[in-house]
Amino acid sequence: MNILILSDTHFRKGFSLGSEFLEQIPRSDMIIHCGDFTGIEFYNFLNSSGKLTAVKGNNDHELIDILPVEAHIELEGRKITVLHGHLCSLPNIHLKYDSSDIIIHGHTHHPLIEDLNGKLILNPGSLTMNRYTENNSFMTLSITRSEKPQAKIHYLKSRGT
Repeated sequence: MNILILSDTHFRKGFSLGSEFLEQIPRSDMIIHCGDFTGIEFYNFLNSSGKLTAVKGNNDHELIDILPVEAHIELEGRKITVLHGHLCSLPNIHLKYDSSDIIIHGHTHHPLIEDLNGKLILNPGSLTMNRYTENNSFMTLSITRSEKPQAKIHYLKSRGT
């Protein structure tokens, strides 16, 4: 299963996406957005794919009644928790979600792949406003029952999407 993961897109009205991101949508079996859409247009765009699992972030005022704070899913025998990250202590996230195999969050705009005590902690960074690297980012995750999950950070070639 191929999963496209993104967060902190912060599109208020209108959006522009580069081909390096757009080409991932048809290749993905699922899209996970970790919150901070900021506006409903990009949510509607991703949701129209029929593949979207999303949670609300601290800037999702237009989506407050649509999105949950957390999502708990099971894929290929692995328990996955999706959240934005603004309502918990991120350094201790592996303790709060002890029963999860994979924890995916956003909020910090800092891309991260970390194996912490046997849990995979993922943060795709920000598709539009990365604060910590030269380029904006998103992530892909490959999950099968028989192999260890493989996450990859994708850095966009240009600062803007």
